[in-house]
Amino acid sequence: MKNLLLKKPKSAMMASVAAVALMIGSGGVARAGAMASAVTPSAQDYVTTQSDNSNWILGAKNYDNTRYVDLSEITPANVEQLKPVWTFKVSDNGPIEAAPIIWHGVAYITSAHDHVYAIDVKTGKLKWEFSDNPHVISFAANRGVALVDGNVYLATLDGRLIALNAETGKTVFDVVDVKDTTNSFFTMAPLPYKNPKTGKMELLLGVSDGDWGGIGNVAAFSPKDGRKLWQWNAIPAPGQPGHKTWSGDSWKRGGGAVWTMMALDPKTGMLYGNAGNPQPDFNGPARKGSNLYTDSLVALKISGAKPRLVWYHQFIAHDTHDWDPVMPPILFKGKVDGKVLPLVADGDKAGNFWLLNSQTGALVNHLAVSMQYHQNTEPSLKGNVACPNTNGGVEYNGGSYDPQTNMIYLPSSNECGFWRATKNVVYIGGQFYLGGAFPKFVGPNTGQMNAINVDTGVFAWRTAEKLPMAGGALSTSTGLVFTGKENGDFVAFNATDGKQLWSYDTGSPIIAPPVAFNQSGTEYVAVASGPAGNQELPNMPKDNKGTMLTMFALSK
Repeated sequence: MKNLLLKKPKSAMMASVAAVALMIGSGGVARAGAMASAVTPSAQDYVTTQSDNSNWILGAKNYDNTRYVDLSEITPANVEQLKPVWTFKVSDNGPIEAAPIIWHGVAYITSAHDHVYAIDVKTGKLKWEFSDNPHVISFAANRGVALVDGNVYLATLDGRLIALNAETGKTVFDVVDVKDTTNSFFTMAPLPYKNPKTGKMELLLGVSDGDWGGIGNVAAFSPKDGRKLWQWNAIPAPGQPGHKTWSGDSWKRGGGAVWTMMALDPKTGMLYGNAGNPQPDFNGPARKGSNLYTDSLVALKISGAKPRLVWYHQFIAHDTHDWDPVMPPILFKGKVDGKVLPLVADGDKAGNFWLLNSQTGALVNHLAVSMQYHQNTEPSLKGNVACPNTNGGVEYNGGSYDPQTNMIYLPSSNECGFWRATKNVVYIGGQFYLGGAFPKFVGPNTGQMNAINVDTGVFAWRTAEKLPMAGGALSTSTGLVFTGKENGDFVAFNATDGKQLWSYDTGSPIIAPPVAFNQSGTEYVAVASGPAGNQELPNMPKDNKGTMLTMFALSK
């Protein structure tokens, strides 16, 4: 390498020096790799992101999904002084479930219909916008983007993977990456990962075919061109372990959608992801058996050429109520009965909190966090009531783990539904494959913020809320817990006792998770809000201020 550098033309060397100087002068960091590292994170940035307080480059802060930040400025003593710095109005008005990705002073956020907005953190002004117009099979939801190799990566509601230039928003490539666009699509943000075997970056994505008669999967894609590198299917085919848990050929439309962020241990190459409910959703006789690997947390070894299932833990066998686990799993080491254990926390729409050993999948603790009723009664032809409803329990944004308190902070909802199954089930591409109608809402419709003591396995505190809670949680090293409410309030609790210390009315329901970071000596907290979408209930406010991202800081 030294000889090559000595033989390099002087003009080329000067150009290289100028490029490095430009990177440093523009706020970039000079490091090995191309200049793309200045505009997007490197592989090492993703590994060390927990200690980087200036950026928020993964949807739940880090590969562990702890959504915990070590910041010192905003405290329980001064959080009352938190004020909005700016509010950015999102032009694509609709329910917003994404956390903004923050990198070097730019916030990237997605809308319900796969628009992407790049926003200046200090001013709240739009740098660029990408407007997509995807075919939406049923409902609109996008949960964020990934930044790699100078690009912004977006996975869409019609099964495409799109790369955008991070500085301009111009399309680099746009490819269809699902097998059947009538029943398969993306809602989660791509997860960047450097495969140690190949030394190359990959984008990990879960495919959502749940409720439409497809088979969910986890796949890896090349950030260079969107090419699929490998795929693991959530429903075992003939000859594979678990296949006999399906009657007849019901496995062919088995479901097991992968909806939300996965957790990752880059040192071991272990990926933790949730496989969703079986199909048809509400008709159990059509698919007798335990229906693996639906309603399961799976641990996949992905550091080799092909993924390998290491363990699985099925939370609900033969689910007939759409009670899949959809929160991002939280990977951490916590103290249980005084002993430090490798753990993974999860939650489902049946209102359960689960704590497992992350190395073996063995159950460590189970706690009900929502109202539960008739959970062992399948929907009948005449119909019956069961709780929670399909939008109850623990929803898509999940919770946060605070290593200082050894607590999981987790919003949850109380809803009930009236289910009715159909006698016959017919698959039609592009339509729901339910075996019944979506349940009619039956009260109550309340929620709670739960603080769960990992050591004891019981609640440390709970706050009762008048509306369901689906906004996700953020905890800080100063002893605060932030979350959003469906009445539009963005709030901060004392992490120790649950006392509400601060509240701000954004004007629209919050079903998105908050983020926190430090830029140029100022600590910011941000959250998105908008229409409630599928979370809409009769007693929610009838009007709202539209879709927006609000940035907060202490008043000075």
